Amino acid sequence: MDFKRIQVLLLAFFVIFDLYLGYLLIERGSLKMISQDSTEEVNIVQEMKARGVEILNTINVDSQQPELAVVKTAPNNELRAKRHQLQNQTVSISPEGVLSSEFTNPIELDISLGEDSQELTREDFLWIRENILMDESLFIHGEQYLNHWYSPQENLIIIRMVTKEGYQEPASTEEPSIPISDGTAELRILLDNSYNMISYMQTYQTEAFRLEKEKELISSQNALEIIENRIDTTLPNDAEIFSFKLSYYQSVTTKDFNVYHPAWEVIYFRRESGQTQSVLVDAIRGNVVDLKAFTN
Repeated sequence: MDFKRIQVLLLAFFVIFDLYLGYLLIERGSLKMISQDSTEEVNIVQEMKARGVEILNTINVDSQQPELAVVKTAPNNELRAKRHQLQNQTVSISPEGVLSSEFTNPIELDISLGEDSQELTREDFLWIRENILMDESLFIHGEQYLNHWYSPQENLIIIRMVTKEGYQEPASTEEPSIPISDGTAELRILLDNSYNMISYMQTYQTEAFRLEKEKELISSQNALEIIENRIDTTLPNDAEIFSFKLSYYQSVTTKDFNVYHPAWEVIYFRRESGQTQSVLVDAIRGNVVDLKAFTN
């Protein structure tokens, strides 16, 4: 009997059989992962809705991992240098470079806000941009602030600068998609009860340049799970999420440059307290961001 031949045949059989078993395990593992991802995606949204959190239908939570670059800006003294151009307002600038201004007389806004709704429409914003922000006697580089939202309970319009990573012309049907959302490049315009401008605060950043090539980010689903898994950031049951988008925040600041990381930003309104709040999750590192920028 040719034992060597039988040994070779048995060895070949077991190798083929092991490869087949390995293939089955890989296939089952892939199916299980797909099933788990799909279930987790549904669960995180369904669990939040089950406990009272409302999420706008236009907000998409999925497992897609977009790519975005880390960017940097240069420190600047632009607001202090150009404050002399501002008229009919009392202006002060903090050591940190935050400009605060109070108008001598309220500035009337010819917009629909406060008449039929508490929403600042795209048309309202375009009117404000063309007639108010681009007026150099009212604002410094106001035309560079393109991303906007409105906090009705505070009578506050927030308009933020965007980077070229997400720049789109303001007349576009889409919002500029990548704003700087940490308070270091925004206008906070306070309105009175008649929806006229009475004061504002401003921070400013120079043009952002790409520091590195694009990096793969965590998904919006991952970001929501990170927020929900921390006691101090879990959204309250009375929250209404009205914005959930990619943004930038200042992660490093030095005397020579500022570094901005991509982040997922959740903006929500609390029905019981009437407050609008936001949470940022670093889209590369996957941690909740502790903002130290100025607030109201």
